[in-house]
Amino acid sequence: MSTLTEYAHYMTSRDVAKAATRAQILEAARAVIGEKGLARTTARDIARDAHVAVGTVFLHFPTMARLAETLLDDIVAAALQRADAAQPETFVARLVHIAEHLYDAYDTDADLSRHVIAASLFEVSEGSPSHVQLAEFQRRIMAATEGAIAAGEIAPIDPNVAFVGFFSLYFGVLVDSLRGQLSRDARSDVLRELLERLFQEGH
Repeated sequence: MSTLTEYAHYMTSRDVAKAATRAQILEAARAVIGEKGLARTTARDIARDAHVAVGTVFLHFPTMARLAETLLDDIVAAALQRADAAQPETFVARLVHIAEHLYDAYDTDADLSRHVIAASLFEVSEGSPSHVQLAEFQRRIMAATEGAIAAGEIAPIDPNVAFVGFFSLYFGVLVDSLRGQLSRDARSDVLRELLERLFQEGH
């Protein structure tokens, strides 16, 4: 076996081990946070349950805020995958469908959701899970808007403006929901009504 091949094998094994440790830390973090709540969870708690050193936790996640953000990002990514399994008939219905899956995802751990959203509201780091997820979400909504315009489902609108409008309404409803001011059914109805006013379907 050549030195280059040995090195490639070493790097592959190392990468696999690193990914496994990361997954182990995230699994432990979910369990501990679920039991104690985010505010009372420490890196030492997570390290203990993950059977790793505290330094290993910080090697993978420089701060507890980044770890919490990653946990929520995984929940959101899974929700978007579930949303892709069905495509309602109208453009607004499709947007509400996506939002409903995301709202339900945030509900799975409302405390974690409130913490991460509050912490990242004005400080989203380039390349962070939230930053990457938002960029992908924007691409998805803009592509859907372009498709709806091309199909004559909605009146022409700048896809960028469409995204800002949709996201503003979606986020406002999300915040009210996490505050307990909107029920599950009410939030969907409110978002649907607001989006129908924003997008003129059938024109």
